[in-house]
Formats: sequence, C-alpha cells, structure tokens
Amino acid sequence: MRGMFFINFMIILTVVSVLSVILWNYLRRGRHMGRWILGTVVLSAAGAAILSAYSQAYSGGSSLIPLLHAGALGSVSWFLLFMLVFPVLLAVALPVTVYRLITWWKRSNPTGQAPAPAASGMSRRDFLKDAMFVIPAAGIATSALGNVVGEEYLSLTKEKLSFPNLPDYLEGYRIGQLSDTHIGHFFSTEDLETSIRRVAAEKVNRLEITGDLIDEISRLPECRDVLNRTASLFPDGIDFCYGNHEYYRGLAAITAMLEETPVRILRNSHFCASPGGGKGLAGCSGNDQTPFYIAGADFSFAPVGPLYDAERKRYMEATLAGIPDGAFTILLAHHPDFFDEAFARHLPLTMSGHTHGAQFAPIGPIVQAVGFKYLRGLYQQGNSYGYVNRGTGHWLPFRVLCSREVTVYELTRT
Repeated sequence: MRGMFFINFMIILTVVSVLSVILWNYLRRGRHMGRWILGTVVLSAAGAAILSAYSQAYSGGSSLIPLLHAGALGSVSWFLLFMLVFPVLLAVALPVTVYRLITWWKRSNPTGQAPAPAASGMSRRDFLKDAMFVIPAAGIATSALGNVVGEEYLSLTKEKLSFPNLPDYLEGYRIGQLSDTHIGHFFSTEDLETSIRRVAAEKVNRLEITGDLIDEISRLPECRDVLNRTASLFPDGIDFCYGNHEYYRGLAAITAMLEETPVRILRNSHFCASPGGGKGLAGCSGNDQTPFYIAGADFSFAPVGPLYDAERKRYMEATLAGIPDGAFTILLAHHPDFFDEAFARHLPLTMSGHTHGAQFAPIGPIVQAVGFKYLRGLYQQGNSYGYVNRGTGHWLPFRVLCSREVTVYELTRT
C-alpha cells in the first residue's frame, strides 16, 4: 500500500464513504448534511493516515507495529463498512425515490377528493427514518466481525479422495496444502509458521504451496527462516508453484529466497516423486511399479479468451512433457482454470487457490458468474478431482462465511 496506488485507492474509498453518507441522509431526510460529510471525510483521512503509517512501519520493522496493526484493522473496518452499505443504500434509494416522486406528483395534481385522514401511530416517514439506522448498524457488525474472523480463524479441511488407479504404495498417503498466504500487513511469518505446523500435526507426507506466498518483500529473510525451520516436518518435502503475486512483488527476489530453502519450485515442470514401489517416499512401499509425479504449472497472464486458452494449453504440455503414460500425477496450478486442462487429461488431482473463495460468501455466486468457474472447494469429473483452497491468508483481512483454510488430502484406492 504505497505510492499512487495507495493514494488513488484511498480517494476512491473516501468518495464511496461520502456518497454513502449522502444517500443515508437522503433516505432518512436528516439534517446537518454538511456536518455528516465533514465528519466522514475527517475519519476517512485519519483511517488512510493510519494505514499509511502502518505500511511504512511494517516495512521498516518499527516497534509500533502491534499498536498500528490494531489501528489498521479499525481503519479497514471503517472503509469496509461503506463498501458494504453503499450498494444496499443504492438499492433502497431507487424505490424510495420513485415513491417520493409519485407522492409529489399526486400532491401537485390534486383530484379534488379530500385527503385521507392521517393514521394514528408511526408515520411512514418516521418509520423509514428509524429503519435507516439498521443498515449502518448491520454494516458495522458485519465489517468488524468479518475482520476478526479473517484475522483469527483458520479452518482445517480434510478431503479423503478415492482413485481406481492409485498405486498400492500410496494407500493412505497424506498431502497438505497452503495457498495464498500473502505474507504482509495482515498475515505475518508467525502466521505462516502456525499454518504450516497445523498441517504438519496431521502427519502429512508432503506439503504443497500453490502460489501467492509473500507480498511484503522486506519479510523474505523471515519467510526463509520459517521454511527452513519447518521443512523437516514433511518427510517427502515441500513443493511450490508460482502465483500472480510472485510476479507482482518480485519474482527474482522470491525465487532467490526459495532457493535458500529445501522447497522445490515447479514452473511448467515436474519431478518423479517415486519411480514405483514407493521408492523415494518415506515409509511407503508396495508392489505396484506405477510411477508417482508432482507437476506444477506457471501462472498465465494472457488476456481472457483464445490467447489465454492457448497459453494454458502450452503450459500444460510443457509441464507434463516427459511424464510416462499411466503415471499417477498430481498437478499444482495457482489458477483453477487449469482444472479444465487437468480433467481433459484425466489427471487424478489438481490443487489450486487464487480465488480466496471470494472471502465474502454472499457475493460468491456473482464472483463465480463473472470471473471464476471454479470458486472454492472440491470439484470432480470422472475419476479426476480439483480442489480450490480458500486461501490460508489474504491481503485484506475480511471474511464472512468463508474462513481461511489449510487442506489435507488422504489418498485411497476405490
């Protein structure tokens, strides 16, 4: 959150905040519009200042980080309040405006009939005025609770998957997945270690990290230390594929950090985890000589359409080139769009992330309709599975009915 992006982002959020206050005051026919707007601008400016200070302190390793972190969460809650209530106020404003115009027209064009006597009790105007307090109250509760849940709660999802062609030495094999940790302002390296150990406690054989590992480059040394400290918890190692944020934040620096750890990077490439019989795997043995491969596809930045489809196909061909027919292959791909390619090739399991599960579950159907065919959770086509991790972290700590997640898979034979 630096530079012109931060400035423009804060301007947009402040405008949304002011428009929300205007709409709210219009609906309740309140007074003192100027005071409400001034107060909103002042609080928004204070929130922007706190977020900016937190960003700078975080990068510099200041001792004020814990204090500013709390202020940053409060500032995020403030801005999210308006992002939540603005569309609701807009939806309410349309029918209210139509009703008021009809009422105004009727008063301007009397029919000669005597006006109906006023009903006793609360008038429509008073009811609407009081009801308008429900919208910001609900927004405040949702924003605050969403941030608390987003920060504190980490779900462990267990998936037991059956395959008719599973090699006998992989019966009961357990794999953990982290995705989209976005190490930075709202997901620390301490959170990374907690998440890794949460998976390791399930006695998994290996760990897969499906991209968007780190956003704050100043935390690369600490991230390296965590990975080095926890790598031994996974007998068969840690594998990694790139996400889009690796490219945004500094591919070379992140790659150099990972190369100082035991983490295996897969970029349109693969490796043979076992040539058969469980060789090369800790505690695995069997008679089946079917090889076991782990593959990883790179993130495609081609524009959506034919170019994107073609690049995905090229990436898959490069990723799987050289893997013998019939091998049991698990694919890592940050974007779940690769599921279509994996299903077409009958790959047993593809792990992805990227979508964060939408984070705010009520908008999930909209997000899925306009952007992501595969949004969250498990998908199956024939004997092939694809799983979209909801994100072990996030760059914005707000989640409603869509918690952070680590995933553990157990492989079994049908």
